Amino acid sequence: MLLEQLVEKAGQCPEYDWDSYYRWYFSQLAGREVSDFKFWQCKKCLSVNVLFLPARYGKCRSCELIYLPSDL
Repeated sequence: MLLEQLVEKAGQCPEYDWDSYYRWYFSQLAGREVSDFKFWQCKKCLSVNVLFLPARYGKCRSCELIYLPSDL
């Protein structure tokens, strides 16, 4: 019975649209419209950072290392 309920729940659409929520949240943080975002890990201090696209580069929040995305 429980397994059937779990399988049925997994087949349903999620209750919340997390992509839209994070797009709105990061737009509020950045103070401008954010079309997309990307998480990246600093190679120097290993901290996780957020890049608000369409930005051309990002800066590490801990050590201020400049990050240039390879897909731009």
